[in-house]
Amino acid sequence: MKLSDMGERKLTYKITSEMHIPFDDCAVIEREGYYEVVTTDMVNARTHFPEGTPPYHMGWYAMAVNMSDLAAKGAEVEAYLVAMGLPRDMEEENYEEIIRGMKECVDKYGGRIVGGDTKETDDIIISVAAFGTVEKAKFMPRKGIRKGDAVYVTGKLGRGGAALRDKNLDELLLIKPRLEEGRYLASLGKVNACMDLSDGLASSLYQLMKINGKGFRIYGNALPVHEMAKNYEDAIELALYYGGDYELLFTLPPEEGGKLEEHMDITKIGEVIDEEKVVIVADGKEKMMENRGYEHFR
Repeated sequence: MKLSDMGERKLTYKITSEMHIPFDDCAVIEREGYYEVVTTDMVNARTHFPEGTPPYHMGWYAMAVNMSDLAAKGAEVEAYLVAMGLPRDMEEENYEEIIRGMKECVDKYGGRIVGGDTKETDDIIISVAAFGTVEKAKFMPRKGIRKGDAVYVTGKLGRGGAALRDKNLDELLLIKPRLEEGRYLASLGKVNACMDLSDGLASSLYQLMKINGKGFRIYGNALPVHEMAKNYEDAIELALYYGGDYELLFTLPPEEGGKLEEHMDITKIGEVIDEEKVVIVADGKEKMMENRGYEHFR
């Protein structure tokens, strides 16, 4: 079987199950009184950046996608390691712009770059490892969902897909990781599960279903669709399946959600159900939500 037949998630499940690793946004290292959380994400020019992407945007994006994983755990950002593969014919000014994008993203959201590696490659590849910390009582895992939990998202959905169609590279790549929102959610100690929306809402819901053995009833009319996505007839398609939004998806007891809505830009989009299925309700009709979204190797 080829990797294109399996897809990224099956490959990941295979590794995590064989090595008994929790399938989460970050690895967790237990310390006295807190967790050290570590994540790594690799991007390359061919699969992540449309033609004509400025090097600055590449540097910013490479850092921000890792920060988004830390945000989903409620972590304080500490440090980053950056490994870059660069073509030998790259202009020095382009290299400097990648570094500037990284630095300005870190300056805005916290932490510091403490080291890394540089090698010659045929195309631009950037791999970042991000390190953070979170008190044990505040850590937000993917596993912990309970029947009856309210399902929430931060911000708006469909921005990433619309930005890709519009070729709006600022909206697509200069993403704003929800670190502040993640830390606030974690401080409440009420969130039962949380993950970031990099691969799309539908895909993320199915991942949570697999981990928790619980399903979801999502209300289509409640989805907070981004203004950019509303320019398209298939706006709901963009909100559900395209990914690239880097918002937070989380569940918590329903009585806690109303209090949060007064303090955060969040939207209740559904509820947790016992059955292992993901359904969407729209116009009084309930139907299965498709299990698809962005996936490497597909």
